[in-house]
Amino acid sequence: MTGGFAARLERIWYPEDGSGGEPSAALRAAAAALGLAARVRGRAFDRGLITVRRLPVPCISVGNLSVGGTGKTPLVAWLIEELSRLGARPAVVSRGYGGSTRGPARVPTAGDCDAARRFGDEPALLAERYRGVPVVVGRDRHAAGLIAAATAGTTVVVADDAFQHRRLARDLDIVVLDATRGLGNGRLLPAGPLREPPERLKRAGVIVLNRVSAASDLAGLRRTVVRLAPRAPIVETDLEFSGWRDALTGAPAELPAGAGVYVFSGIANPGSFRRTLEGQGLRVDGWEVFRDHHAYRPREVERLGHAAESSGAAAAVTTAKDAVRIPAWSAGVPLYRAEVKLVMMRGRETLWELLRSIAAAGRG
Repeated sequence: MTGGFAARLERIWYPEDGSGGEPSAALRAAAAALGLAARVRGRAFDRGLITVRRLPVPCISVGNLSVGGTGKTPLVAWLIEELSRLGARPAVVSRGYGGSTRGPARVPTAGDCDAARRFGDEPALLAERYRGVPVVVGRDRHAAGLIAAATAGTTVVVADDAFQHRRLARDLDIVVLDATRGLGNGRLLPAGPLREPPERLKRAGVIVLNRVSAASDLAGLRRTVVRLAPRAPIVETDLEFSGWRDALTGAPAELPAGAGVYVFSGIANPGSFRRTLEGQGLRVDGWEVFRDHHAYRPREVERLGHAAESSGAAAAVTTAKDAVRIPAWSAGVPLYRAEVKLVMMRGRETLWELLRSIAAAGRG
């Protein structure tokens, strides 16, 4: 988040030492209205009053309870790789947040700025990284899933950001929580970060606590999760830096420890990105933060290039999700993207057994 109002919301949603302040009466009233609507909708699904549509192949949903970056995309990437190792042929469906295409449509493998603008940065990144895996976007996740299921011998569909999209039947519901933020202040939007009431976490089949190494109260978050979803196994994961690449070509790159970098990003949790860079021993010579899914304009990119040169940095660096939204780079310093991967810290066996069962079911 950026801007005065957004920064104030961030402090309210994720208070530190109780210093965030109480949400205003207007925010609380809006949250109460959202809560009522969410509960009515949830009960309608629970009672079978709304039709749920199934795909012809098994479906795994990856979602979260809150807005903002919890690390879903690295988990989707991990699922693609693990399912492939198990002999499955995965495909991905996504709403395509930030893109202009309503869909359903398959994302091209170019992984460039045009693909990100049309289909969203996360689908564009996944399509570029896993060229043999169909990635389909669409507001109607079932329609997108039907296209994905009929493509290239797909045997299992991974539905990204689908926890609240209950019209699509799923064989496994994975919910990701950022262990450094948990459930925030526990309130619904816009008074807090939650999309639906905390008790709806009980729908989850597996709960993934991500970024556990940076969590200040992991034991407390575990207790909260067990109370809300006592039947769901808990898996703990972290995000690990896996190397540098040229932001536009994808070619491997090097940055020595101690090098100065000019950093910019438009993601939901920029603090996590900064911790990643500091963990590599880099010196941050400049830092700019944009809104999540920010669409970079050519003149803006030119300005960032000049700022990086003026700072004396050895390189400008950004995230992989930002890189697919950058139209060009002509500055005198290179632009690199930081690659991260998900690593399992605890509970991998439980999740792997569930995936093995789903992969076998998909093969028929």
